[in-house]
Amino acid sequence: MAKFDGDESFLIKSTKGAQLLMFNQIFTKAVTFLLNNLLIRYLSPRVFGINAFLEFLISTTLFFSREAIRLSTLRIKPVKSADGDEEGDELDSKTLQTVVNFASVSIAIGIPLSIALIAWQCSNLNEFFLSLPYFKAAILLVWLSIICELLSEPFFIVNQFILNYEVRSRFETIAVTLGCLMNFGIVWLHEKRFNGSGSTLHDSAKQEGIAIAAFATSKFTYSLALLCCYYYDYFCKFRPNGTFSVFPVKLQISSGTQAYYLQADILQHFRKVYFQLCFKHLLTEGDKLIINSMCSVEEQGIYSLLSNYGSLVTRLLFAPIEESLRLFLTRLLSVQSNKNLRLSMEVLINLTRFYLYLSLLICVFGPTNSSFLLQFLIGSKWSSTSVLDTIRIYCFYLPFLSINGIFEAFFQSVASGEQILKHSYAMMLFSGVFLSNCWVLISYFGMSLDGLILSNIINMVLRIAYCYWFINGFYKDLFLETSDRKSFLLNFKNLKVASFASICIALANFYFIGTVRNFKHLAINAVAALGLLCLILYKERQQIRALVQQKSFAEQKEF
Repeated sequence: MAKFDGDESFLIKSTKGAQLLMFNQIFTKAVTFLLNNLLIRYLSPRVFGINAFLEFLISTTLFFSREAIRLSTLRIKPVKSADGDEEGDELDSKTLQTVVNFASVSIAIGIPLSIALIAWQCSNLNEFFLSLPYFKAAILLVWLSIICELLSEPFFIVNQFILNYEVRSRFETIAVTLGCLMNFGIVWLHEKRFNGSGSTLHDSAKQEGIAIAAFATSKFTYSLALLCCYYYDYFCKFRPNGTFSVFPVKLQISSGTQAYYLQADILQHFRKVYFQLCFKHLLTEGDKLIINSMCSVEEQGIYSLLSNYGSLVTRLLFAPIEESLRLFLTRLLSVQSNKNLRLSMEVLINLTRFYLYLSLLICVFGPTNSSFLLQFLIGSKWSSTSVLDTIRIYCFYLPFLSINGIFEAFFQSVASGEQILKHSYAMMLFSGVFLSNCWVLISYFGMSLDGLILSNIINMVLRIAYCYWFINGFYKDLFLETSDRKSFLLNFKNLKVASFASICIALANFYFIGTVRNFKHLAINAVAALGLLCLILYKERQQIRALVQQKSFAEQKEF
């Protein structure tokens, strides 16, 4: 079984896990990216809009069903043996069965929630979509895909708990590839049949119905493939040894103690985390709720395209790092020694420094280059939309999204139950501010997608400010007994030089080039970006050298 150490060797293991997740994201997103670029030439913004609605149904149901469970189970400690001693840090069968018992809560929440949410949303849909061919079958496939993902949750949480990144990466790669191929295959075959010879009258309603059914089929294929892979892994590795049962089992540590399904302290933490995540999801996914109610279907399709292309860096790079950071910190700080606390803060500082520098590059070169690059990826059906203008503004949103991700990952890993509850109240306030901003900017000023993006930026600023206030206090308390007691921000003094250089480059770029319109301008921007990157590496050379030496030492120690 897996063992965990609260030192640098654990950090090395988590870093390798983050690399696996990142490589998995790069491969799966590359497959999705290529196939979507082929599909986008066949589909209209309206189809992308309804597909974004179906994606919203899936993501919302799964988030409320499993996200709090995934965070809470990381705090489960090894179950004590009958004589009262813990088996070191070894994960025995009772510990894993406790994890599986909690995973069953996701299924109990998700099945009725999926039925209620789908029924509610479909009752408010436009009659046009309900009359599309295959639309009702697509809704059924969406629901079945949710059920399959919920059934695979116990296996996911067990592999997450033992930090088995390899299994998850391999299975998700298989599932995503099959799902994408199914989606593209159905749309391509339909288009070839109806448009290849030109002899068949093209029915636009049937084309849209086929595209929506293809999306739903791909989601079901992904979920079913993932479930089959996890079951195969269970029957090969876990079931022969009787490690755990996939069904909830009542546990009893020793004779005379009360048997239980769920640990009381983890269940209490789950309730507080669930309450907080409700408001977090309203803020994180609030743009989808707003766009479904205030924007047209075409605008929904444009925003879906922006989310896919504009947040590509976020999903490829930031998401694996944030998830690995959350797993690392929660498992590391299950024993809150001073050494582990200092290591957690050191990791956060280095990641924040990396994110801030990357944010500079995105803000300086993203708005000027993004529209020129995107026009080669979208087809003629999108040429009349505002997507090329809106993506420039979306680039400014990405840095706030990334910084908020690691700050909230740190907060969720180290905060107590009372601190999480206070954060939930703050999220309630932020929800009200976000909704008010959306109404003012979209409905009153008519800013449409630009107003939605600006509202999201204000929302992220508030969330970052709250988490920074918590982190700064945590940092000062941690170094209370030393002369190093100072503000968290003072760790980023080299950022001033890079920020000044970034402003100079941005002003020169705006004055002499403006928006990139040809490959010559693109090449000039690439050279400027390389120069800024070299400046950043030079200013941080000592920190980079120290990190490399620390990693080499930890690997030698582990060996």
